[in-house]
Amino acid sequence: MTPHGDLSDQDNPTHDPAPARSQHDPPGHDDHTTTATEKSRPDTEWTLSTTETDDDYAPTFLGNGYFGGRIPAAGTGYATTPIETQAHLAGFFAQDGPIEKYANLPTWSTLAFSDESGTYGRLPQAARAGEQDDREQGAVSNYRQTLDLRAGLLTTQATWTSPAGRRTDLTYQVLVHQARHRVAAVQLTFTPHWSGGARVFGIFDGTSARLTERSSKGYDGTAAESYETVTTLGTHITAALASRLELPTGVAAHVAEFETDQVQSVGVQATFDVQAGSTYTVTKYVGVADSQDSADPLSAARAAAADAADTGYGELVAEHEAAWADLWRADIEVLGDPVLQLQVRASMFYLLESTRAGVNWSLSPCGLSGDGYNGHVFWDTETWMYPALLAQHPDIAVGVNTYRQQRLAAAQEYATRTGFAGARFPWESALHGDEQTPPGFEMGDLEHHITADVALAHWQYYLATGDRGWLAEKAWPVLKGAAEFWVSSAVPHDEGGYDIKQVMGPDEYHFPVDNSVYTNVAAAETLRIATRAAKVVGVAADPEWDRVADGLRVPYDDDLGIHPQYDGYDGDTVKQADVVMLQYPWEHPMPAEVARNDLDYYVPRTDPDGPSMTDSIHSIAHAALGTPWSAAYRFMRRSVDPFIRGPFNQFAEQRHGGAFTFTTGQGGFLQVFLYGFSGMRWRADRLRLDPTLPPQLDGLTLRRMVWQGREFDVAIGPEDTTITLTGGLPTTVEIAGATHPLRQGAPLILPTRRPDLLPSSELAGNASRRA
Repeated sequence: MTPHGDLSDQDNPTHDPAPARSQHDPPGHDDHTTTATEKSRPDTEWTLSTTETDDDYAPTFLGNGYFGGRIPAAGTGYATTPIETQAHLAGFFAQDGPIEKYANLPTWSTLAFSDESGTYGRLPQAARAGEQDDREQGAVSNYRQTLDLRAGLLTTQATWTSPAGRRTDLTYQVLVHQARHRVAAVQLTFTPHWSGGARVFGIFDGTSARLTERSSKGYDGTAAESYETVTTLGTHITAALASRLELPTGVAAHVAEFETDQVQSVGVQATFDVQAGSTYTVTKYVGVADSQDSADPLSAARAAAADAADTGYGELVAEHEAAWADLWRADIEVLGDPVLQLQVRASMFYLLESTRAGVNWSLSPCGLSGDGYNGHVFWDTETWMYPALLAQHPDIAVGVNTYRQQRLAAAQEYATRTGFAGARFPWESALHGDEQTPPGFEMGDLEHHITADVALAHWQYYLATGDRGWLAEKAWPVLKGAAEFWVSSAVPHDEGGYDIKQVMGPDEYHFPVDNSVYTNVAAAETLRIATRAAKVVGVAADPEWDRVADGLRVPYDDDLGIHPQYDGYDGDTVKQADVVMLQYPWEHPMPAEVARNDLDYYVPRTDPDGPSMTDSIHSIAHAALGTPWSAAYRFMRRSVDPFIRGPFNQFAEQRHGGAFTFTTGQGGFLQVFLYGFSGMRWRADRLRLDPTLPPQLDGLTLRRMVWQGREFDVAIGPEDTTITLTGGLPTTVEIAGATHPLRQGAPLILPTRRPDLLPSSELAGNASRRA
């Protein structure tokens, strides 16, 4: 990840609501950071709840891959603390000076309630007083907020006592519809302990809107409908938001337009009489569309809201839950640790909320949760989030590759403009695929490895799906362009071979350097991938590709038995995983002892305050090596516990703050289970697994893994692993170098690898591997 300083260029502040653990005190099974998640213990293996909104509270976000929004503690509306609750739409970029940035939508979740003495839920501007209303205009008791990961629902319950002393029991439920990509809904159910006049407000709150201007608005009192369009600055993308308010049956309500001077705020308000002890329900149906998704976004948004209202909330929820149930057929079941189970499921939940099949906008480091890193696309997507999706959701993961393919012309122009051949992908990408790294940051000029990361993702998709047509039509131009770029980057060395000079590897503390070992290995492997792909699609590969791949220098220190990070590296602190990534995901051939040496050398030299992804690589590498002392498990714990924040299990980028919700880190954490403990690696002609289980877990089951049209489960137990083909044709499984047939109705049962049970005479190695 590129650090933009301390993210001071972002409009929202960083957030670190929970204390962090020192890297020098790694957690074990019964020794991990106490977070708000554990203070409000999980109700089930699928729900996260809290009864507190103290300093440990961090609001969650809801999304469906097309649009989303962070929901505050109130359960509705907009808030600035502890984190600004922004609303976002995939691909909704504005021009802000020299770069494109995520533009924020008006908040769509506002459904405020009033007894006329005060308001629960913040309003954009109180019409009568000219001041902001928010829930501090009263007192809240009996508070509880629950995120249901299985159903994709956020429910907030509270008793609100107004400034006049009137008590009302409130329940809010919010969803961003998983099946209807343009629809969200907010439902308020309330029971007053008083009788009199009540008022509800269904509003789009423009307070959160940024880098947009309103282009139109409208109101239809007969349908309790309000709508508006906003347009991004500089890029002129139009987004439309429409809502319909469904009022309680059997009440005589007066509906009027909500009047406010707040720019980009529109809404409906309704007043009606209520009786003590009676229960009332108000539902706000929301439609969102944009000009990149529809030729007439306003009509599309209004139709989406109207259709949702006609369908009714109950049926909408049923559709939504069914769509989530289909996604959750692919699951990671952790036996024996309910806290870890929820950390895993929440991590997958936030990835699935941030992308969807058919929406070809790639993921930013914060998904749809906010505008961290300006919403730009980095290597975070291909290297950290994409593999976690590819293993179980290739139909969703392919959008990451489609995004790059659609911007190949920009990558080719970038290569030409900077003196290279082929295609050079930008370090930071946004709307059009040109370089979007902010001025003053060297990463855009130097982190050339992004082009190799993009190429690897394309090849992994081919290996995972076996789709030759896709490889030929979609991926081949990208792979060919990447290979041509690396050939043009290679400089002949006086003593033979080739150098790549003046670059920056994943370690962003040292630059520019020559022969970054990560960059050179990734470049060489890209060239070999392109040669293999050429053979598959039936075209001639440039022989220069193999020549350069074989000649690129891979720094190695014979005395230390390690790969120096670059020419002249002297052991300085590194920011994050770099050299260790030769083992995974690049699978660079090396003796096991060299792999161990690299880990032993670089782990203590890695900044403990670096980003959260690093220890996931350490865990995966140790799992592959079979390192004893539960090293893989302990590094897995180090990849999650210092970074996860309660009460809804979201990652922070760093131990003490940074981007939030950091879906990059959550993707790395998931890879420990999908590729680390399973040992899965992509192969063209077979399933390759090497399952292992740490003694701290009772078992691990990977549900609905997908490979080349086949679906399979991997149940890793303390003694045996069972591989069950649940769909598709028979195939071959490779484990520990041996191959085994696998077909439906005949599960494959093999011993689980358990390095913790090795005889003491085999426990050779540096004690630093004990994490």
